Amino acid sequence: MKKDSLLKSSLWISVSGIISRILAVVYIIPWNIWIGAASVGVANALYGRVYNIYNLFLIIATAGIPSAISKEVAASNSLGHYDQSEKILKKYSVYMTLIGVVLAAIMFFGSKYVAIIFAAGDMRVVTPIKYLSIAMLVIPALGILRGYIQGYAFISLSAFSQVIEQIARVAYMLYATYTIMILQNGNYMQAVNQSTLASFIGATLAYLFLFWMRRRVRRTIKPEDVVPVPDNEPLEKVNFGGMLKSAIPFLLVDTIMVVLQLFDQTTFSWIYQSIIHASTKTIDDLYAMFGFQANKLIMVLVSLAISVSASVIPALSALISRKSETKHIQKLMRNIVEFTIFIILPATLGMVAIGSQLWTLFYGASTQGAYVLAVSCAEAIFYCVFMILENILQVTHHVKKSMWFLLLAYIIKIVLQLPFTVYLGVYGPLLSSTIAFAVMGHFAFRLINKEFGIVDSGLAKRLLRVVLDSVVMFVVVGISVYLLSLVINDQYKVGATIVLSIGAVIGIIVYGFLGYKDGSLKILRKIRNTEIY
Repeated sequence: MKKDSLLKSSLWISVSGIISRILAVVYIIPWNIWIGAASVGVANALYGRVYNIYNLFLIIATAGIPSAISKEVAASNSLGHYDQSEKILKKYSVYMTLIGVVLAAIMFFGSKYVAIIFAAGDMRVVTPIKYLSIAMLVIPALGILRGYIQGYAFISLSAFSQVIEQIARVAYMLYATYTIMILQNGNYMQAVNQSTLASFIGATLAYLFLFWMRRRVRRTIKPEDVVPVPDNEPLEKVNFGGMLKSAIPFLLVDTIMVVLQLFDQTTFSWIYQSIIHASTKTIDDLYAMFGFQANKLIMVLVSLAISVSASVIPALSALISRKSETKHIQKLMRNIVEFTIFIILPATLGMVAIGSQLWTLFYGASTQGAYVLAVSCAEAIFYCVFMILENILQVTHHVKKSMWFLLLAYIIKIVLQLPFTVYLGVYGPLLSSTIAFAVMGHFAFRLINKEFGIVDSGLAKRLLRVVLDSVVMFVVVGISVYLLSLVINDQYKVGATIVLSIGAVIGIIVYGFLGYKDGSLKILRKIRNTEIY
């Protein structure tokens, strides 16, 4: 087995992330049909609320440790200290599993209080939370193993495990929902409960796969590359407290989207009940629209940012551990910036261009839904930039400043939430988050650029070409989709599928052609041979 390059690792995580997110979106079509039109709105809202709570506990359960372990293992391995990496894995697997057991107990036995705090007292989420608590017994150990394998620069294996996890989860969800709703004529609450249990099944299969692959990873170490370390040194340098301290910043970054979603679901319900005096059905329908339905679609975009971010951490960590020259770090960062914009910007604009048809395919025709998706895409692109910049700040030892920027984002969100929601309705929470991410990203990039001098005339010209190519592609796809909708009825799922498929192909061809003509595609060649370490 050969270690992954930066390009290969990014592509692997991109592909696996996209596949996982597509599966997470595609299952909605049969799931919604089997749940039934009468219950689909409340089921989506309920499922979204439960999973926001679960995601918070999920990130706390891993506590940012996978990213921290990826960083530490990459640093140790780059110096030949492979024995230290093994001790890190064994020691922290035990610690994090114990943390998972504690959190599982809190979710199961304290589900009522969790519902009061995070779901505005909606007692419908109590039972699903209990079902999800079982996954906490596996998730922390899975996260540790993923971070360990990423640190060895086998990011493709970690990425593939995510696909396995998602396939198993979706398969069980659909099987359980079909059995309950169609064969047994049950109710939607039973289907939601079993759908949440699917997380445990997916995580277990992913863990078994990585546990098996760990042996193959170890066999790639050449004896001559091993630099022995005295037994009394490694764990003094990397103790649990030190690892947790290193992990907390990653935890705070990873949780921001989940925390904001929990903030949205609590404050949105309160604002609409107390100030706007809307009915429960209206609140459920609107929250489902921006908090679950649109969010499911934009997570395909977010997975692109995660792929780049996961590759950046070990790559930068290795360069800094070896005390590489600034020009090498500068070159890597320029490539990261260019590659990020090259991938994320056209993907976001492309989704906006076919947004109406996407919404029709998954949720039924809705003009408001298409607008909500467009605003969600704006939030997604700034969130993607935020994720990558924050991880760069932490790896380059700007942890304190990155935390200040994070605090600034929270303050902006809190200040804007009430007036934006009152005056802009369902778009308010999305726009307040977008502004928070944009402001934070501005300050973070300014700090990174000040230290490493990333921006120069060459990079500016290349980024301008990417922006122009993306805008041209957006206009061409938008016009094409409009013309197609005049001859194909895209108000139904079949017609919408045909229109968005043709639009997506046109977008890929146009962007690829423009990138080839103006040289933007060269970024792929630049990072093709960039090794993690």
